[in-house]
Amino acid sequence: MHPAHSAALLSMDSSVFLQHISDAFRHVFDNPDKAGISLMQYLPEDQWRYLKEQGLLLPFLPPEWGGRPHNQFEIQEVLRIAGHYGVGVTLRTGIEGALVLQPLTEFGNEAVIRAGLDLIFRGEGGGLAITEPAVSGSAIAREMQSAYEHIGNGRIRLTARKYWQGNSQGDFLLVAAKERSNGRLGKNISLIFVPREHIRCDVLQSEGLRAVRYAVNHIDAELPADYVMSLNVGEAGSLRTFQNIFIRSRLQLIGMTHGIIEHIAETVVNYAKTAIPFVAREIHEINRRRGVSAVLYDYTCTEVTPEKPVSGQLLEANVIKALATEYTYAAAQTAQKLLGAKGFEFGHPLSTIALDIRPFTIFEGPNDMLYAEIFDQFAKPNDAEREAGVKIDKNQNLWQRLVDDSRFSGSRSAAAAEHAALAEVRAQLKHTGFGDVDALQKVFVGRILAKWFVLARCEDADTFAFLVREIRKDGLEWQDALAEPEQG
Repeated sequence: MHPAHSAALLSMDSSVFLQHISDAFRHVFDNPDKAGISLMQYLPEDQWRYLKEQGLLLPFLPPEWGGRPHNQFEIQEVLRIAGHYGVGVTLRTGIEGALVLQPLTEFGNEAVIRAGLDLIFRGEGGGLAITEPAVSGSAIAREMQSAYEHIGNGRIRLTARKYWQGNSQGDFLLVAAKERSNGRLGKNISLIFVPREHIRCDVLQSEGLRAVRYAVNHIDAELPADYVMSLNVGEAGSLRTFQNIFIRSRLQLIGMTHGIIEHIAETVVNYAKTAIPFVAREIHEINRRRGVSAVLYDYTCTEVTPEKPVSGQLLEANVIKALATEYTYAAAQTAQKLLGAKGFEFGHPLSTIALDIRPFTIFEGPNDMLYAEIFDQFAKPNDAEREAGVKIDKNQNLWQRLVDDSRFSGSRSAAAAEHAALAEVRAQLKHTGFGDVDALQKVFVGRILAKWFVLARCEDADTFAFLVREIRKDGLEWQDALAEPEQG
């Protein structure tokens, strides 16, 4: 029986199913017979298949294709559980679930979906191939050069060169490309299902994340035309749908990072001398960042649903991606420091996390770029405003916009707006109009907005106090940036 159609796995209620997934991970990683597994290296494929056979990816799979009922909490929980066993493990879970299974079943035809599911559940799975060596992250839009053209007899020719794709040495890739017709490269983006026999791999020697096996992928092949997975009709629809994949991925990323930061907080006390006051303070700082992570985790569990588009949540997705990765990396660095020399031993669990989590602050857009994008989204109507026909008054100051924007409302928004320690930040926002914010300032204002988004939803007093401190620091850095002379 195909693992994705196991009646026993599909009939379990959520609590039983998630306990089953936890037990499956313990079987792989805590089993004395498998003590040789290294989190620095690639997880043996038979062990990875075992986890998938136990239902690891079923929450990502729509019910019509043998998955479990739509449940965002289950998606977040399997990512969180995986996060306790290493960055590479939860990253591969997210890649195969959010970046492969979800777009495959949404856009593929029946034959392609069945072929992809068989390779995912019986083989080594696949990846989503987007970035290109010449243009890196810009490849999502105009600069993408990967192209396919129809050559007759129900065939296409695809030419592409991709790199830094997770699982890029797997059984297949979903390759993003544009159609070339009459010698001209179009603007619409499609995904093409490409089996491994059509892909040449030059293995990349990454500093970390070796469990995900990166490569440069070269493709120059004839393929069946029905391997093309059209995202939408028209340039705007295609780009919006394509963007939706990455917005969902960023929203769901918090499951990965929350599991990782939980693991850091729970593990560091086994190595550090907590009776030393400064060490106790540093562990407290780790737990404060874990508190922020918990707020973001709850947001995704309650405000995201697997079956509905998330294109209207770009600001929220960027907040989650930026803060989740920034704070998890900071927690890992602190834990590594507290270990002293042990923190630099090759293969030590916390050393491995510190090495593997850093790229998360860079991939899918460096965090500073995302903070600037947060400001840009802040300057646009949110979904409710757009539906009501509201236009943003660019003559208002930033504080007026902040208090009117429902994305920054929450159970603690009033307390945040009145907090005495934030008086200087409020004053700065009140004295700044949209036209006063240049490209540099967008980053600093975006940092404040990201943390204010969490502050408005934060019920824990200690986490609230931590965020107030962080926003005050961001406000001072913003003022310093304003005082610096322009660089010629």
